[in-house]
Amino acid sequence: MTGPNDIAPGAHIVPDDFRKAVSRFATGITVISCEDETGIRGMTCNSFTSISLDPATVLVSLKPGKTHSAISSTGRFGVSVLRDEHQSYSAYFSGRAKEEAPPEFEVRETTPTLRECLAWFECEVVQKVEIHDHTLFVGLVKRCGTIDGAPLMFFESRYHRYTPPPANRLPERKVA
Repeated sequence: MTGPNDIAPGAHIVPDDFRKAVSRFATGITVISCEDETGIRGMTCNSFTSISLDPATVLVSLKPGKTHSAISSTGRFGVSVLRDEHQSYSAYFSGRAKEEAPPEFEVRETTPTLRECLAWFECEVVQKVEIHDHTLFVGLVKRCGTIDGAPLMFFESRYHRYTPPPANRLPERKVA
């Protein structure tokens, strides 16, 4: 309970300033997916991180919606890390683009993930934490895999492609 003189956490932070500051943190782009009795649900998410290597554990932060509801009811979710050529997938699952056919999913064991992605994870929810207008889903990774390629990245509210640095060349050694 708050009193009349209490300042709400973050009240002194201007939302546009906060948005600009967090946009300076470069992230990858993922599609979080789940299948329930209504079908496969998916949403674009860049709030994804690994938590632990042993046991392999990840975390996603989601706002309420259809995918959130499906994960809450099934206790499972998939994570697909997008490749640099999949900007259209990000737009599709964020509701900003309507392609005729959605990207293809594949159920490798229990949970759908995108067939073409840089990395994928099938997870079982082990903890759910409500924080303000989001829910943190902590997932024990049951299965994962990778495909060669480069990541689609997000920085300063725009998509970027990863450019590998030039190969480090050692200076030639002069022999006397």
